[in-house]
Amino acid sequence: MARPSMAGQRREEILDALEICILKTGIQAASLEVIAETAKMKRSILRHYIGNRDDIICALSERWTRKYSQQWQELLNWLPNCNRTEALIDALFATRNEASVNSTIIGEAIFSEAKRLEPIKLDQQNIAQEFIQQLTNEFSTQYPNAAPKTIELVAYGIYANYLMCESLLPLGMLDDMYKLKQTALLLTEQLQK
Repeated sequence: MARPSMAGQRREEILDALEICILKTGIQAASLEVIAETAKMKRSILRHYIGNRDDIICALSERWTRKYSQQWQELLNWLPNCNRTEALIDALFATRNEASVNSTIIGEAIFSEAKRLEPIKLDQQNIAQEFIQQLTNEFSTQYPNAAPKTIELVAYGIYANYLMCESLLPLGMLDDMYKLKQTALLLTEQLQK
């Protein structure tokens, strides 16, 4: 009987190790050797299952792109039937825990590689487009009389506030994050006019 493939498990272990490296020392210090040491594997194993350092970083970006899409679906399924816009803003700008801070740090580290690595640039563009599209779809349903251009601009404004909020999260700037949430709510008022 053939042994089961370990490829999926090894791949996840390698990506988990890269995340740990990012949180400990940053993405720039995450050499292939450091990732291998953290994963408790030989460098040749990393190369066998994923590839070189850039390939591993790109694989992590793919993982996070899938994660963001899954989070959107879970959020949309969770939203109540009434007051959906307020619930959506509350969820996007909710108080965060340490795991959220770590996620932000990892996400920003991946983003920092977008200029250098084309696959990551494409992943980041897809994440941004999905965010805007999900907001646009939701607002179009909730505010059928709002002009499409207004809906689009409000979606972009909320996305910009969300990104700023995520950037402030590791800094613990909670008052500023609250103000960004309030600004997002003000933007949604434009949809009621």
